[in-house]
Amino acid sequence: MSSDPELTRGLLDRIQRFIGSAVLTNERIARSLGINVVDLQALGMIARAGDRLTTGEVSQLTELPTSTTTRVLDRLERNGLIVRDADPADRRRVVVRISDHAAHLLGRGGDDDPYAPILERMGRVNALFTPEELETVVRYFDAMEAEAAGDSA
Repeated sequence: MSSDPELTRGLLDRIQRFIGSAVLTNERIARSLGINVVDLQALGMIARAGDRLTTGEVSQLTELPTSTTTRVLDRLERNGLIVRDADPADRRRVVVRISDHAAHLLGRGGDDDPYAPILERMGRVNALFTPEELETVVRYFDAMEAEAAGDSA
């Protein structure tokens, strides 16, 4: 295990550059879909959750206030990217899920998938590393995410 300050500073620099690039890429993708980047990120979080979520659950997941979450979901629904349904377990509650259209657009690798070029680049870069090395990267990002979640608690 390493706690070398110089290595940590180098990692921070690279992570900040990567995040900057990712933010700008996501901004371009959001614009190509006719939405803003916050809406795109919320849509991605809903998609990764893999199930129907209430507005409150989306708010908790995104750490956006409930009023903001409602406006985000309104815009996503207007753009045909989410569907609101009655909760099958409790018809008084409303749940959201990504639409078939959004599922087709996001991460399916088709010609109109805005993430297809990123997946292609990742494949080329991944080929430079062993599965064990990539598993270490995954563990690192999981640990960073868990640490960040501790910050917001």
